[in-house]
Amino acid sequence: MKSKLIPAGLLLGAIAVQAQWSGSVTTRRADIRGGGGDHGKCTIEVEVDGVAEVEIRQDMGRLRTLTGQQANWRRFECNSALPRNPAEFRFRGIDGRGRQELVSDPGRNGAAVIRIEDPKGGREGYTFDIEWRGAGFSGGNAGYWDGNGTPGSGGLNWNDEVDFRGNGRGYFRTPRSPEERLGDCRVNITRRGDIEVSFETDKSYRMNLRGRLIRVEGDRLIADMSGNGIAGGMVIVTNGRRRVRDIEMSGSGRQRFELRWSN
Repeated sequence: MKSKLIPAGLLLGAIAVQAQWSGSVTTRRADIRGGGGDHGKCTIEVEVDGVAEVEIRQDMGRLRTLTGQQANWRRFECNSALPRNPAEFRFRGIDGRGRQELVSDPGRNGAAVIRIEDPKGGREGYTFDIEWRGAGFSGGNAGYWDGNGTPGSGGLNWNDEVDFRGNGRGYFRTPRSPEERLGDCRVNITRRGDIEVSFETDKSYRMNLRGRLIRVEGDRLIADMSGNGIAGGMVIVTNGRRRVRDIEMSGSGRQRFELRWSN
């Protein structure tokens, strides 16, 4: 039995090509169409030749090639951005000859991670859906915060940080505890889209919530917030002059609650 020797230069070249793609990452922003309301859904399609992982966080996707040739995006369509901690979440593989597996849901760190393993040589297209309920948002002419202090088209244009404080009336309700009345409110939004919202309560403590601005719909700011034992989508309505008019937040399922405040 004769063994074939591979020239050292050719072998090193093959290793270099493999190293070039292994671990590479490409990103893509979701194409948002329609409004999800309480029900959200994304359909993702990628090409894989080897092993790759798809990470979805809000409206951004990261496609990481672990082995084989570089994986590529084909499609990333959603009816709303994925909230950080939805009440219900489901992954469903639709198409592809290999294995698709959910390795992390957004309840852990705010992102859904799907691993795809393609067992045969050559590229293969893989399609899957992720769906959720709770912390959903209505659609509309939405803009997306770009991390530089300027929302995308269709939204408000905050040139400076927002630091609002005002008196108003509101309430916080859960099935497990008595209703709490809300008074003084503070809202701080940084140029990077980080948000802090707090309320003075009639229980002699301050309710503090933190999160990220993920979408702008005219005078409506859509944020993913958590704190005080709750998490979900918050809608902050402004009057166009950096003054907050209304705040709404709710949760469903085991984390059912309702928060309302008006100035």
